[in-house]
Amino acid sequence: MKALLLLTVIFSPSLCVFIPKHRNFPAPHYGIEELRRDHGGDLVSAAFDIVDGFLFQEICICFDKNTNKNFLQHLLVHFVRNNIAIKLFNITTVEIQDKYLAFLNYQVTNHLGANTIFFSSHKFYEHVLLEINDRDYIRRNLIYIFNWGRRPFSRYFIRNIMSVMKVFVITNPRNDTFRIFYNQAVPHKKHHLEMVNWWQHGVGLFNHPTLPAKYNNVFKDFKKNIFRIPVIHKPPWHFVQYANDSIKVTGGRDDRILSLLSKKLNFRYEYFDPPERIQGSSASENGTFKGVLGLIWKRQAEFFIGDVALSHERANYVEFSFITLADSGAFITHAPSKLNEALALLRPFQWQVWPAIGVTFVLVGPVLYAIIALPNAWRPRFRVRSHARLFFDCTWFTTTVLLKQTGKEPSSSHKARFFIIILSISSTYVINDMYSANLTSLLAKPGREKAINNLNQLEKAMATRGYDLYVERHSSSYSLFENGTGIYSRLWQMMNRRQTHFLLESVEEGVQLVRDSTNKAVIAGRETLFFDIQRFGASNFHLSEKLNTAYSAIALQLGCPYIEEINKILMAIFEAGIITKMTENEYEQLGKKKETTSETEKELIPGVKKENRRVAKVSEDNEKLQPISIKMLQGTFYLLCIGNLFSGLILLAEILVNKHKKTYKYKKQKHRFVYLRKIKHCCVAKLEAVGDAVRGIYRRAMHEAFVATLEYLE
Repeated sequence: MKALLLLTVIFSPSLCVFIPKHRNFPAPHYGIEELRRDHGGDLVSAAFDIVDGFLFQEICICFDKNTNKNFLQHLLVHFVRNNIAIKLFNITTVEIQDKYLAFLNYQVTNHLGANTIFFSSHKFYEHVLLEINDRDYIRRNLIYIFNWGRRPFSRYFIRNIMSVMKVFVITNPRNDTFRIFYNQAVPHKKHHLEMVNWWQHGVGLFNHPTLPAKYNNVFKDFKKNIFRIPVIHKPPWHFVQYANDSIKVTGGRDDRILSLLSKKLNFRYEYFDPPERIQGSSASENGTFKGVLGLIWKRQAEFFIGDVALSHERANYVEFSFITLADSGAFITHAPSKLNEALALLRPFQWQVWPAIGVTFVLVGPVLYAIIALPNAWRPRFRVRSHARLFFDCTWFTTTVLLKQTGKEPSSSHKARFFIIILSISSTYVINDMYSANLTSLLAKPGREKAINNLNQLEKAMATRGYDLYVERHSSSYSLFENGTGIYSRLWQMMNRRQTHFLLESVEEGVQLVRDSTNKAVIAGRETLFFDIQRFGASNFHLSEKLNTAYSAIALQLGCPYIEEINKILMAIFEAGIITKMTENEYEQLGKKKETTSETEKELIPGVKKENRRVAKVSEDNEKLQPISIKMLQGTFYLLCIGNLFSGLILLAEILVNKHKKTYKYKKQKHRFVYLRKIKHCCVAKLEAVGDAVRGIYRRAMHEAFVATLEYLE
């Protein structure tokens, strides 16, 4: 009854079943002989032995309505009794086929393995391979086993088998004999099945396990197979010369690594120019991947070796080998220019120190005056003719002490002398000596502008000083900015908001842009930037601190069967220091090229030779330290000129004030005499008026007397 119920569930056309380990499964009551006649031998034992020879813990069985129920029940009994978990998919209907494909999608998404054996028609096998290719369910831990039968392989079935798949095919050439074919048994053939084992009734597997150990090392020798490898010009990893329709690789660290791999694994390779000449990044609109990594994802290229940084996003499209470079992110800016030597006198101390010194200049004079005047006011010991004069003397004396000049002490009291001693020691040993030492060191090594060393300083420079930040198109740094958070997100927003363009075709282009501008920055891998700035003159650039750790590796197709062999070689040469040595050799060759270029420049014509000497001299002046010269002391002469000018202005002001004072006094005195003269004139006028009045009265009196005399005479 249990067996009948289970078979009803199993062969339902709309269900899939999972049978775990250690399930009490009833033994079948049907004979084996009938099954052997129907399947050309004991297919039940052969299928079980083959699956058990893989040491699987779980197996998926896909079957259709034409599968013999008795055969399937016997097979399930063998698996369950040997603790092999089973997933059953009745793929008769499209719905269950979609469920199986959804199961594969879940396994791939979560990086889980799956082992499937198919019992169906040849047409369905071709359809399954097409679905696996289209949906990219190709991984090293996904194994597909097909029961083919006695008919020869169809052309479409062979054509749909990719070399990166793990496909096993069970054939039945004669009764009680089953052959096992494997598509990765030979490294140099594509769409090919090679017999790796067989099973015979009464004997079992000829070799155990099902896949013999010798086939695990099949990719150690590719039999001179030719690989087409995309290449991008990116020193020092690859040096590529582009012609009209061809390219020529002239060297590079990764070109040497690829040459070493080809010798070890016995394959040949030919470079080709990828369409976009970029590494590539995903496009969120349609989910595709562009660039060289997109070619590998589409399985149009075998692998790509170069400065390919590992990232989680890229790992969903390609598979990475062992690291070829442990690098870190960084950015470069133009080298800080020399500070103005005229202001060298003000640089020994930070600006926060100068206000304190100024306050000291202002306060010590009044303090000394208070020390002298207050005790004398409380208990007079000497006569102070003018407190204003005493205050001026105290202020001037403290100023001369701070300027390391001698002066007359304004007082001989013990308190004043003690204060003057402390002031002299402080000004001499703390301020003046430290100032002199710092000034001497700055003159010996002229100061430069403050360099930009981290992202916070770069963000501030972009916000306040108008800096522009550039990044290589479709690089790992570009993905970091596009998908990053925090300061990366803020920088990304500033780049999109303020700059008309910020994407570069190559890091080399960005380095040249920084060399020719003073407010540009380029972010990329530190090793790439370091090599490029050596090429274009290290004195022109400033390399920032390490931003984030990044690793580069070889990008291969998902499910690549020979990645383990590549990893073994890479780990060996990495541990032996060969990769590091290859990188150092590129720097040595760069130095030799510079020496050759310098020797060539010496043989130029006289006019050009003179110009090149001038350019070389300027570069040498920037790179080497210079002894102290009179030019570095120009600030002193500027200060002297300013002092003389200020003194002249003060003298002119004094002359003008003195002249104005004399004029004022003269005018004041003149104004005083005019007033007296007016008073005099007023007095004289009044006296004259009085005299005139007296004379008038006298005349009138004389006239009256004369008139009276006339009467008497008559």
